Amino acid sequence: MTAELALKAGRTLGNAHEVVVLGHDPRDNTRLLADAVAMGVRESGGTVHRLGTVASPAVSTGVRRLDGDIGIAVTAAPDPSEDVGLKLFDNDGSRLSWERQRHLVHHVNGATADLASWDDIGDERRWDDATEHHLDWLCEDRSSFDDTHVVVDVGGHSVDNVARTLERLGCTVDRLADSKTDRFPRRRVSPDENVCSTLRRTVAASDADFGVAHDADADRIVAIDELGNVIGGDTLLALFAKHTVETSNGDCRVAVPLESSRRIEEVVEEAGGEIVRTEMDGTPGSGPASTTEIVFGGEPSGVYHWPDESPCPDAALSAIRLARLVDDGQTLSEQAEHVEAYPLYFDSFSVDNTAQEMSRITEEARERFGDVQTDDGVFVDEGEAWFVVRPSRTEGDLRVTVEGTSMRRAKRLFERVTRLVTADQPTLVV
Repeated sequence: MTAELALKAGRTLGNAHEVVVLGHDPRDNTRLLADAVAMGVRESGGTVHRLGTVASPAVSTGVRRLDGDIGIAVTAAPDPSEDVGLKLFDNDGSRLSWERQRHLVHHVNGATADLASWDDIGDERRWDDATEHHLDWLCEDRSSFDDTHVVVDVGGHSVDNVARTLERLGCTVDRLADSKTDRFPRRRVSPDENVCSTLRRTVAASDADFGVAHDADADRIVAIDELGNVIGGDTLLALFAKHTVETSNGDCRVAVPLESSRRIEEVVEEAGGEIVRTEMDGTPGSGPASTTEIVFGGEPSGVYHWPDESPCPDAALSAIRLARLVDDGQTLSEQAEHVEAYPLYFDSFSVDNTAQEMSRITEEARERFGDVQTDDGVFVDEGEAWFVVRPSRTEGDLRVTVEGTSMRRAKRLFERVTRLVTADQPTLVV
């Protein structure tokens, strides 16, 4: 993402939408690119509302409050931070569908946008209350916590939504700001991965009920139990799903991607709910799940979504739900122990052309395995073990996930899938 490309994107969005709501995360490169997007929108005659440095869910709230046609959050990946992208929100605050995003990318890469005449350029307006309005909306009509102690890793973020939200609801919040060199997981949250190390040590040495870290644009979280252990993404997904189904009196649906553990399906069914498998890297509850009644959706990457409460994933809302989980039940470590983890392997493999490689892998998988599903990558279920191979939508990688009912079955299938994808030796990640 360069300023030139951001300018082209702004021109395209300004052509298609009259009112654009724009925010960015705290980093300098995102601020510069947001300036370029705003310039492009105005050159095309659109009006842009600048929110400044905000969490990306605040852009979602801003779109609805300002009657915007589209919202844009310019945000960088946790690692490496030079990987910057545009998160797009529809006029109802939900994440823009992949189909509409592909349509916009086609226009950005296609013909030159129509520019307004010199006396008809668009306006730029500022809305400095976006964060306060978002916090008010998050806390409205919610019951407070009486005796909940949380450590929040705010790192170097200027975005402090999670800590401020929990404080407003009565939690005792300790802020951790000296963790700038710690690593936040880029994708799947693994309990054995060396992430959020300062937060883990701090929680373990305190009397906090749990700890929580979030990324710079505050839509993903990592949870730390009271003992200082990372709660795996699949485990927290299962706990959230179980709690949501139980408080919804069962008989409801939860949306998770193919990559999520089969243990989640068992936990949800035990609680009286049903699992709907949907696409990865999209808004949980969208795609194939959008036509069903979804009470909760999430991904092992730390993205969690309650559609009845928010149109998009929000780290602050996830932290509220995490506090409620602990407040209503056992300690976080005790609850996590009830979610028995199946042996799981996953890895990413860089390729030159993801489309060509996926076409080859699909054909070879059909020759080597039985029933091959291709709704979102390549999916094969062999009963005692299953795997998914799919391309990343943000990088030139193929992602492989294998899970089995035993370590032996999972490892054996992972080795077979690795030989299918690449000649590299497999590495146990989880």
